Amino acid sequence: MATLILGTVGRVLGGPIGGIVGTLLGSTIDRGIFGTTTRDGPRLADLAVQSAAYGQPLLRVYGRMRVAGNLIWTAGIKETMQRSGGKTGTATNNYTYSSSFAVIVAARPIDHIERIWADGKLLRAADGTFNFPATIRTYTGDEAQAVDPLIAAAEGADLAPAYRGRAMIVFEDLPLADYGNRIPNLTFEVVADPGPVGVGTIAVDLGAGVIAADGVWPAVIGFAAAQAGTMRQSLTTLAAIADLTLHDDGAALRLGLEAPPTPIPAAAAGATDQTSFVPERHENRAADTTVPDAIWLSYSDPDRDYQAGVQAATRRTPAVRIEQHDLTITASASDAKALAASALRRAIAGRTTAKLALPWRYATIRSGDTVIAGDDPLPWRVTHRTITGAVIDFDLDRVAGPAAAAPMLADAGRSYAATDAPQGATILQILDVPALPGPLPTSPQLLLAATGVSAGWRRADILLSRDGGESYAFATTIGAPATIGTTVGVLPAGTTSRWDRRSTLDVELAATDADLQSAGEAAVLAGANLAVVGNELIQFATATPLGPQRYRLSTLLRGRRGSENAIGGHSAGERFVLLDDRVATLDLPAEALGAPLLFKAVGPADDAATILPQAVTPGGVALRPLSPATVMIGRADNGDRIITWQRRSRAGFAWSDGTDAPLAEDSERYRITISNGSTIVRTADVTTPSWTYVAAAVASDAAAAATRSLTIAVAQVSAVVGPGVATTAALT
Repeated sequence: MATLILGTVGRVLGGPIGGIVGTLLGSTIDRGIFGTTTRDGPRLADLAVQSAAYGQPLLRVYGRMRVAGNLIWTAGIKETMQRSGGKTGTATNNYTYSSSFAVIVAARPIDHIERIWADGKLLRAADGTFNFPATIRTYTGDEAQAVDPLIAAAEGADLAPAYRGRAMIVFEDLPLADYGNRIPNLTFEVVADPGPVGVGTIAVDLGAGVIAADGVWPAVIGFAAAQAGTMRQSLTTLAAIADLTLHDDGAALRLGLEAPPTPIPAAAAGATDQTSFVPERHENRAADTTVPDAIWLSYSDPDRDYQAGVQAATRRTPAVRIEQHDLTITASASDAKALAASALRRAIAGRTTAKLALPWRYATIRSGDTVIAGDDPLPWRVTHRTITGAVIDFDLDRVAGPAAAAPMLADAGRSYAATDAPQGATILQILDVPALPGPLPTSPQLLLAATGVSAGWRRADILLSRDGGESYAFATTIGAPATIGTTVGVLPAGTTSRWDRRSTLDVELAATDADLQSAGEAAVLAGANLAVVGNELIQFATATPLGPQRYRLSTLLRGRRGSENAIGGHSAGERFVLLDDRVATLDLPAEALGAPLLFKAVGPADDAATILPQAVTPGGVALRPLSPATVMIGRADNGDRIITWQRRSRAGFAWSDGTDAPLAEDSERYRITISNGSTIVRTADVTTPSWTYVAAAVASDAAAAATRSLTIAVAQVSAVVGPGVATTAALT
């Protein structure tokens, strides 16, 4: 206000120069009367969002905290192009993006860093395993810290700082595909000290020689303070935690806990060396409206991955006047509630104040000390003292009573927490099965499914060898656990023309956290619950839990996607894999057909050198034409046999009225094979779904037959993999 008034008066009397002088004088008066401009210290929201703002204060981290840190250097986003196709079709340029950058996570040395989150998803677990590919280097901030080689290479060895005294993480070529092709918001579980840290230890470190502390102090799990400019806010937070007092002993501000109160006899109150002085003590009680109805305390909860929590202490409901404190601390729910209750007790007690006059012999009592005045059993804290001659006037605030001995009951609430269990060994299944719903493959492919016994299994890299194990190359990454198990008992043969409501199949899943879900029959007909059992593809409507990791499947659809030839060949202990979006597809070149391949699945807990490879020879099952339907044999008047059939197609599982199944092959070709037992006596290739077996050929082949029966087999032919599965009929 003085700034405004004197600035205006100065401009009237002295022009522009007078206005400047008046403004300066007014600002000086304002600072003296109203205090300095308020600055907010760090808040819980500041700990969760990564910053790259120039001049942003760095955080001093104590104990264990989850913080976002400051992005201090980046090499930008790197674009990498890979070309696919081009030999027989259109070439495609595929672009991927990565970035190298450095983040300061603490403005003081730390012990180590445990978990790392990227956009809220767990990037690195506490045991050091990565859920997503990443290369990082951790610098704890000691005074011998070396310059990071990547920063030195980019900026020059003479220009790159080592950031000593600053804990730092350097990410090298972090793939950005999982984060929208941008640098993600990263948060880090920083362990700055091996265990909880005393409040006094934190205050002394923040004071940098200005503050001294004695005694044993309450400890916090974690605390974060800004590097500079906000010591007042940090000490205010610490005072809210431990109800601290500061004393000026002439050399330093000495931090003290609640000392035993000094007793003041009733006769001494107001007494001086002059016996005529009248003793007095004045008390004042503020209105009830000055005390909040409730105090809410925000904190970081380690039991919920350091998410922000709120605990409340309420003196009456409904709470109209609410006071909220946003503390940058890590605490349990019960401890946070106890802090809120303590703050409410202090607020209620602070409603009562007093003035007390004492003689000179009580001059050792300073601001921050506590006293017991006369016969009043409750203590008072000295907030201010004034010495007037031989009389010392004290301003007093009522001290809150002690907390309850029993621990506070508090509910931290529930939240989703990213899996942080051990990864464990990898289980890999390699499937050469018919094409699944979706676009038809144009080249050989295999399906890859992986999981682990442990609930913490998250990902694995698939390595492929084409030279018998002499060398391995990266093939793909499986980033989600598939539902894999083995059959218990034998799945009996069934029918493909209707629901199989009689057969059941018991399955035991490999992972402890895997499960199977039932689905409605309409959902199954639309594609739900598709799985491979041995080599047969089935669907199931009902999954009944039988115990840990074991389910009974019933209401089945059998021989799906053209796998009916595998219906009758089941045995106990067969593989079971749920064919959902967690199963990866690996496309292979045409020359891989019939060539033996070796696979290894290497997760963070697997040793690539000791893993036994799995051998697979791709047969191109996904490219194989389906067997024709309804092979019929007719007889002409001249004795010729007219063989006809209906085409089935890998692209024709949808039932479309008024049209034939689409071809799904380069051209329509069929191969007819006439067999006498195991001996092939005649073959023919045709381009239409019919063939005439002339009478002379029938007679010749029948004469050579050992029996009175010949077998006719009809198969559709693919230009890539040759004949598919044949449909047979007997010619008697």
